[in-house]
Amino acid sequence: MTTLRMTLKLAHNLAYIFLSLIGSEATAESLKSIYETALKEDATLASASASYKADSEARAIARARILPQISASGSYTDSSYNQSSFNAYSVVDTKSDTTSHRYEINLTQPIFNLPAWYNFQRGSNLSESAKAQFASDQQEFILRVTQSYFDVLRAFDNNKTRKAEEKAIQRQLEQTRERYQVGLVPITEVHEAQAAFDEAAVNSLESRGAQRIAFDQLQILTGRRHEALFGLGDDFIASVPAPVETDAWVNFALENNFNLKVAKLTELAANNNAKAAKSEHLPELTLVAGYDRTDRDGSERGSQKFIGNDLGSSNAFGSESDGSSIRLSLQVPLFSGGMLHAQRRAATYLAISAKENFISTRRNIIQSARSMHQNVITDAARVGARNQSIISADSALKATQAGYEVGTRNIVDVLNAQQNVFRARRNYANARFDFIISMMRLKQVSGQLSPDDVYALNGWLRPSLLISR
Repeated sequence: MTTLRMTLKLAHNLAYIFLSLIGSEATAESLKSIYETALKEDATLASASASYKADSEARAIARARILPQISASGSYTDSSYNQSSFNAYSVVDTKSDTTSHRYEINLTQPIFNLPAWYNFQRGSNLSESAKAQFASDQQEFILRVTQSYFDVLRAFDNNKTRKAEEKAIQRQLEQTRERYQVGLVPITEVHEAQAAFDEAAVNSLESRGAQRIAFDQLQILTGRRHEALFGLGDDFIASVPAPVETDAWVNFALENNFNLKVAKLTELAANNNAKAAKSEHLPELTLVAGYDRTDRDGSERGSQKFIGNDLGSSNAFGSESDGSSIRLSLQVPLFSGGMLHAQRRAATYLAISAKENFISTRRNIIQSARSMHQNVITDAARVGARNQSIISADSALKATQAGYEVGTRNIVDVLNAQQNVFRARRNYANARFDFIISMMRLKQVSGQLSPDDVYALNGWLRPSLLISR
């Protein structure tokens, strides 16, 4: 009976564990799902999208100044007029009611207006700049999502090794106490093991906090709480980027980097603004065409009283008129208190500033492309080296433990060897994540980062490797 009860209890526990694992896997999310959710919910990207739509209207706003302007107006008037007069022989009373309708339409077309033309060119530059800026914001969004996702995986792996290190040192502490109790080691070794355990416990506590914080950072992107993610597969390959030559990536950056395009378009916009300001002293020629019509209707009634007589009268009146006109208007600015000259100088200095900013941006892009490419190559080599260091650290730990058993090594040597093993594991995990972020940054600076890179990374994630909160 007892055996049956224990069997049923064991089956119940196994079923509970199985269902828990199934539930966790079902709720776990991949990089692809996080990215697509953040695409809809991220406030920073939504703000950038709204700014892009607003700034892209600069072309249409500036173009309006060189296109025809048509305006129409109308009015309705209802008026009454009373008049009374008298003298020694008569009294006159007059009353009139008048209604009038007036309609007018005008067309204005600039014929020669260089400032308006250069401002239109400037508006076109600004609209193109807004497009490039939004593309840059989208790439930054991809990088933020990827960074936040793999920060969780990094924190989880660090926490995992910290906990394993804490347990390993705890076992070593227990063994050291047992050896001390039977007189095999001095009390100093117990103190050394205790100090190492306390340090490991603190590190484990910090790593758990860092893991929770990393999960919370995802909530900034999606506005939702996330409980579990897919882990990075052990078969992930950190390969050197193609092409291998640094100059090729520099050329990619000079041709495709969106921040560089923004700086160039900003320079062009500033140059056109300077040309517009310089042209403000030129004459402006405008064609104005108009048509108007007026309809007027009314009646007038009056009476005139003489001594012994009463004369009355009534009269209706009305009129219609229409007309059209075409005129050329020439405006020549002669003196504006020095404002036009000051505006021209200010616009010129802004153009110089935009030019220097483009030069600075170009130099920074070249340097960033070179350094990012070097970082990717270094990180790819580091992944292989860190993986080998785990094997070396494991071998060193086994040799140190064997020496400790025969008395040629002390507890400090064993603890250092254990810490080296777990440090090597953390370094390997960090090296893989560093390579991923470095590769994404290289593609960003070269203007080649796209959602396809997110989906390619997602292919290396494994649902069986659950990263839980």
